[in-house]
Amino acid sequence: MKRFIFLLIYNLLLPVFLVLSIPGYLIKMKKRGGFGTGLRERFGLYKVPASAEPKGGLYVHAVSVGEVFIALKFIREWVKTHHEPVVLATSTATGHQVVRDAALPGVRALYSPLDVPGLSGRCLRRFMPKAVVLIEAELWPNFAEACHRMRIPMLMLNARLSPRSEGRYRKVRGITGLLFSRLTALGAQNAKDKGRFGGIGVNEDIISVTGSIKFDVLGDTPAEPRSEFRELLATVSGGKPVVLAASTHAGEEALIATSIRQAGAFPLIVPRHAERRADVVKDLAAAGFTPVLRTAGTLPSPLPDNLCYVADTTGELRDWTALADVAVIGKSYLARGGQNPVEAIAARVPVVFGPDMTNFADLVTLLKAENGVWQSEKEQLADTLRCVLSDKEEAAARCERAYNALHVHSGATARSVKLVETQYS
Repeated sequence: MKRFIFLLIYNLLLPVFLVLSIPGYLIKMKKRGGFGTGLRERFGLYKVPASAEPKGGLYVHAVSVGEVFIALKFIREWVKTHHEPVVLATSTATGHQVVRDAALPGVRALYSPLDVPGLSGRCLRRFMPKAVVLIEAELWPNFAEACHRMRIPMLMLNARLSPRSEGRYRKVRGITGLLFSRLTALGAQNAKDKGRFGGIGVNEDIISVTGSIKFDVLGDTPAEPRSEFRELLATVSGGKPVVLAASTHAGEEALIATSIRQAGAFPLIVPRHAERRADVVKDLAAAGFTPVLRTAGTLPSPLPDNLCYVADTTGELRDWTALADVAVIGKSYLARGGQNPVEAIAARVPVVFGPDMTNFADLVTLLKAENGVWQSEKEQLADTLRCVLSDKEEAAARCERAYNALHVHSGATARSVKLVETQYS
């Protein structure tokens, strides 16, 4: 009865939420190039007949770009021993494009259906997967119910729960318990996450600690620096060390670029959301830079002394990181939570971040305990960068300590595959 009442209220309120949110969602999709890529699939409208779809394999759900990269990493490991088709469903145009660009054989790129009654079941009947994998804590009530009705095992991988989220979920523990009870297995990133999920009502018998797929870098092949990127940076930097501002948020581009300039280095900016390019250019110009966008395709001639290069593209952060002398992590100075520093750590690039890295609190604690990173207030960023750039021996030592600190997550991808295999038949 509790479940019935919860679903009734959810499905009564959902149409109101959709009416209010879909116009903004569609505008965002237009900006990100979502139209023309199969966006109608979110509404249960498909271009090909159901008989032409791959059936009987694995259905993986990832929301946006970050989760998609985790999903792709998992799928690459999965297909080494499993040859059935894989459906990779995303919610955003950028995530969908990353799946298409990856072009993994046997992987169907899909827009996930909106969580309204009927659409989830229609989607699942279309592909008839043997199991459903959710990447991180992304669980929708109607989709979960459809899996349960069709007796499709549903797992959550790479699951993490921050203390802040745990506190919110504990206030509605009865509801979260109902929702998470539809999971048949959950792979938590660490023991703390396991305890937090147990605290909000998840049956601890289904929780395994598998580690973080995102942090499982030891088995990765390091990014091979792209020659055209190397040549471009050599041209625009004028021989100065290149400092990458990675996944920056509003206002951080000008702040970090100014600190980079004060430290005597060249600023390479990769904004978190490429569609913010106009605002990024405006802010950098106001700070005295001549910003050049990668999407512009050409460089000014002659090159101005105050040039700042902005890689306003999606899916290239790893390539730029491999060529940086230092990486400054965005969302940690003027926004809350921080972005993922693992890409730079895997590339053995020195990492500097600001005071707020709460989204990665456990990882930061681990890295700081090993003295593998630098953390600074915004006022001290220029001085911190001078310190990192001037002592290459110490920078290399910290890079190695940071990399070694991730050993705890080594093999997380393989352990996640094994967990799915326990539910897959």
